[in-house]
Amino acid sequence: MAQREGGVSESAVALTDMPARAQTFHRRARIVDAAVREIAERGYAQAAEADIAARAGVSEPMFYDAFSDKQEALIWAYEIAAAYAIPQILRSLHAASEWGQGASAALSAYLDILDCDHAWAMACLRDMPDAGRRARIARDVVRAPLVAALQARAVATSTERIGVKATLTAIDAIIVDRLRHDPTRPLGERQPELAALVLGRQPSGAVDEHFAAAERAPIQEPEIETLLELGGAGDADLRRLVREAAELRDGPTLWRAIAVLQRRQLSGRHAPHDIKQLALDGLEVAWFFGLRLDEPDGDAGQATDDACYLRFVAEHPGCSDEQVRNALGVRQLSSVTRALRRLEAQGALRRGSGPGRTGGWWRVSVASDSGA
Repeated sequence: MAQREGGVSESAVALTDMPARAQTFHRRARIVDAAVREIAERGYAQAAEADIAARAGVSEPMFYDAFSDKQEALIWAYEIAAAYAIPQILRSLHAASEWGQGASAALSAYLDILDCDHAWAMACLRDMPDAGRRARIARDVVRAPLVAALQARAVATSTERIGVKATLTAIDAIIVDRLRHDPTRPLGERQPELAALVLGRQPSGAVDEHFAAAERAPIQEPEIETLLELGGAGDADLRRLVREAAELRDGPTLWRAIAVLQRRQLSGRHAPHDIKQLALDGLEVAWFFGLRLDEPDGDAGQATDDACYLRFVAEHPGCSDEQVRNALGVRQLSSVTRALRRLEAQGALRRGSGPGRTGGWWRVSVASDSGA
């Protein structure tokens, strides 16, 4: 689910040039995604916080700054996954006036979303119940609106006779079994079988289009640029779209708005500060499906250029390689070390000692670095 295609172009503005709260959101998203994948691969009991941190490219202290333990990270993952999925499922359910069609469309939406990322599906369905009582309570609270909507619309079908919660549990168990034994096959293939379980009969098969019609596409960067170029009227439209995105916890839209506004601000173009603040506020609880979280291989993929290193060392004299890596969110320590040594060879940095620190990095001439 976290790797769903969305046409995101974070490379337009360096990660380290984004506001601190945006960087925190991206780091937290990487940790959650890493937790989900580690738990899906190893099982909840065997997944370790240290391995999750390493997979996310952060230090253990940074993991614990974001989450108290792996249980909290998994609960957070489940909650943001539900914030992404449940509105789409409910829209599919309510798009048809007839119960059977609505339930079949909602099931199609559910399976399509789970097919976006099987690791997320496995962690949310198999491992949430294994993560303890707190996780099970969180799961029940999060899916309560969906259960209530299904109960309100259920008619004389197996769902009503067996109970909505029991039916959902059975569906999830079938999905987990499929993920365990045949993980490469799309879950959508099981829709007729699962619909028969819900409805007590074979569905019509003519309602799958409800999901495609119900899904709301996050706004893209060119659209944001166009609105900002319009001035006052465009600003008002963008302000409204950002508020809507914040209400929907739509992280990709908020991230793109911040990236565009930050890029325009750095280049001296029109970039309303209040809209960026609205977007930053919304990131505090946003989901991030459709936002690319991985970094390409190589030094360029670290989204960190020499100016970023020079600026950080100038602001934090005596810092170590590890401190630079953690602060800038660079995945590989070796990349940081190579960059710092290259700048040392160029005469821009020097190794030295300072009060309470040894072997740290220092700027040779801050004034000479007009780009930092």
